[in-house]
Amino acid sequence: MFASAGEIRREVAALARPPVRMQVSEAASRYLKVQTPGGGVAPWDPSLTPYMIEPMNMLTSRLHESVIFAGPARTGKTLALIDGFIGYMVTCDPSDMLVTQISQEKAKDYSKLRVNRMHRNSPEIGKHLSTNKQDDNVFEKYYKAGNVLKIGWPTVKQLSSSDYKYVLLTDYDRMPENVDHEGSPFSLGQKRTQTFLSRGMTAAESSPGYEIIDPNWKARSPHEAPPTRGILSLYNLGDRRRWYWPCPHCGTYFMPLSGIDAFSFNINKDLFGATETEITGVVGLIATCCGQVIDEKEKSRMNAKGVWVQEGCHIEQDSDAIEIVGEPRKTKVASFWMPGASAAYQTWTSIVQRYLNALREYDLTGSEETLKATTNVDQGAPYLPRRLMSETSVADLEKRAEDLPKRAVPENARFLLASIDVQGSRFVVQVIAYGVGYENWLIDRFDIHSSKRMRDSEALPLDPAGYIEDWDLIIDKVINRSYPLADGSNRTMAIFCTACDSGGKAGVTDRAYSFWRKLRKKGLHNRFVLVKGERPSPNSHKPTVSKSYPDNSNRSDRKARARGDVPVWLLNTTLLKDSVASDMKREEAGPRYMHYPDWLGLWFYEELIAEVRSEKGWDNPRRVRNESFDLYAYAKGLLHALLVENKLKEINWTSPPAWAAEWNNNNQINLVINAVTKTKKQNNNAPVDVGGFINVQDDWFK
Repeated sequence: MFASAGEIRREVAALARPPVRMQVSEAASRYLKVQTPGGGVAPWDPSLTPYMIEPMNMLTSRLHESVIFAGPARTGKTLALIDGFIGYMVTCDPSDMLVTQISQEKAKDYSKLRVNRMHRNSPEIGKHLSTNKQDDNVFEKYYKAGNVLKIGWPTVKQLSSSDYKYVLLTDYDRMPENVDHEGSPFSLGQKRTQTFLSRGMTAAESSPGYEIIDPNWKARSPHEAPPTRGILSLYNLGDRRRWYWPCPHCGTYFMPLSGIDAFSFNINKDLFGATETEITGVVGLIATCCGQVIDEKEKSRMNAKGVWVQEGCHIEQDSDAIEIVGEPRKTKVASFWMPGASAAYQTWTSIVQRYLNALREYDLTGSEETLKATTNVDQGAPYLPRRLMSETSVADLEKRAEDLPKRAVPENARFLLASIDVQGSRFVVQVIAYGVGYENWLIDRFDIHSSKRMRDSEALPLDPAGYIEDWDLIIDKVINRSYPLADGSNRTMAIFCTACDSGGKAGVTDRAYSFWRKLRKKGLHNRFVLVKGERPSPNSHKPTVSKSYPDNSNRSDRKARARGDVPVWLLNTTLLKDSVASDMKREEAGPRYMHYPDWLGLWFYEELIAEVRSEKGWDNPRRVRNESFDLYAYAKGLLHALLVENKLKEINWTSPPAWAAEWNNNNQINLVINAVTKTKKQNNNAPVDVGGFINVQDDWFK
């Protein structure tokens, strides 16, 4: 079968068709069809997200070489800047385009779920797709005009060699900062468009994902973003456009604040045992022009009249019109930063509620991950870590020392955790009592430095790397240890569980594994946990703790023999030490407050602040002793692991497990561990192995 001459002419006509003179937003509203929440299809409506019109139209600017858009999720930014621009490229300006997703998996999903649907649902766009089957691939779409849409991810191979008129990078702050040591995704993307001179365009969009670097930063202009990396760093290089809208009370155009400070709300503070923090009343927006509170029903009307204003410019108003006047920054980067309050697809109440829930999680667990995520994604703002909000000195910590009974369990404590740091010739031990909300008291700190090995009637120094029998000291001095209750009774509380570092000089890891196996034979392994600290990058999204079973039985080059039978918990020391550092800044007794006894010396506080936080994590640049800080991090990691192992998000203090109950119901009170173990062995009923933890459903410890 042969094609007719007319069909051939129609097929190749697109090759000679000149670009259509139309703005990107106009092309999107005319040609782009999107799926509605109900499952239908409707034309893209610019009136729903009017703040996206100007950024879209800047994508074809001959005066700019790049467009940067920073803002929260649920703004419609990906639909407008990526999908909308693809539709424009296909229908109006056939050109080669590279869309870079954060990973190969995301690129595949975007191709199948967004691009393929666009071709099906938008006939005016889909008809330009090449009819050859081999031209419609997952990562490459060829069109009748000969242009290609490449859907890639941040690797040197993807961002090198080929030239593209348009390069779009989506969710930029979740990409690697340095692609295979060749540079940032943005700088590599710009190289691909340089061939096209002023016609080329590199665009990046994202919600902020990096922390504020300098807590003492003061803005030199209202439009400047705090010092950080990623999308807001690119924004600061540009002309810094911010979204202004008219106040319904006084009519003045104003720029809403970034972050949670933009909102007015009240909460019920007496909800410590609840799953969420309750908002009382209506959430409103604070108008910075007159101080009045704006109702959310005004948001769509305010957005419809909103305008983008460049740094160096301002709005002049009269009764009939507004005019933007002034001298904008001289730059070839058009940059936009939009606050969460303006986002069309999220409510002010939802923004505040998610923030309060994250804040409550932080109060209970010390983890800032959810708090950081909601600040970035919902509020469209960079996150200032709690550890950077104020400096902590040795003197500040020492002033908080309290007159607490020495080596006794305070009345509000519910359970005891011990942590051990393995040094070259000693075990450093710290015991912490935890109460409601993880308020904690340090009740003991000591070294185990003498072994039971003798020479000339003198005990030899401890050698954790050389002698497995030296580890046996941990059984009596830590695992089986109990402390008297501070109520004056004869009752005692046993240490519930002990976390021990499994790393160190050559030989330590092998001895640690052998010791755990010995404890398993004795039925004591459920009170002892091996941990290993790791320092992933702050933006790696690694979990706080994760359970592993090291196995190198197939490798002859490993000195530590691991057969996959010993559980080792991997600790994200960056997150854990961030949490400890923020706990140290709490100044009032309550959830996660750290109590220090006054019998500790200055050395203890010096160890607590020995490390400094860099962008890569915590470092000990002076190489001074830091065991206090490490041991608090191990204990907090153990606490997280206990919750994970027992499938608990947090302890329900109104109905806690028996090991965290009030003293009269606590199964760790007056517990004689050795006797219980012997009884179980005599009954030929070995303890259940739950990977190093007491399963709270089992009663064999009672």
